[in-house]
Amino acid sequence: MKLSKRTRYGFRLMVELAKSFEKGPLSIKEIAARQNISDKYLEQIIMHLKTVGPVTAVRGPKGGYMLSLPPSQITLKSLFDIFEGPCGIVECVQNPSECKRADACLSRKLWVTLEEKISETLSSTTLEDLIAGDPADLIPLKSGPCKNAKFINRSRKRVTGGESETLP
Repeated sequence: MKLSKRTRYGFRLMVELAKSFEKGPLSIKEIAARQNISDKYLEQIIMHLKTVGPVTAVRGPKGGYMLSLPPSQITLKSLFDIFEGPCGIVECVQNPSECKRADACLSRKLWVTLEEKISETLSSTTLEDLIAGDPADLIPLKSGPCKNAKFINRSRKRVTGGESETLP
């Protein structure tokens, strides 16, 4: 699965707005400069966000754009759905009738599980969570080579019951 540039840039824009939530509106030029994104492209994204709801425009000399809700109330799933539409790894997960093999397909079970995990992670993570720390720390591991690990992050540390150890 590959995310579109619109989704990646949209998330970066929303993170900037979340970081300045209590500080006031940001102009497109400020966001573009901070994120090194074309202001023309950001304008297209922000107009869509303004139309569907999570962003509000403030007019005037100190105007710009801001979140219409606190970052704690905006899930990454809601943003993902705005930019990409409903998560659909393969067509048969959303529409089993599209595939004659859906009932007997062993691979479909994997796609359903994967889509559920992606949706679960995005639904349980807010913009506030994202700006608070490393997103890798937000994703629990439930199985795999580190079965006893609660979380694993990019620093390659496994955390178990309050203790951590560096992994190879």
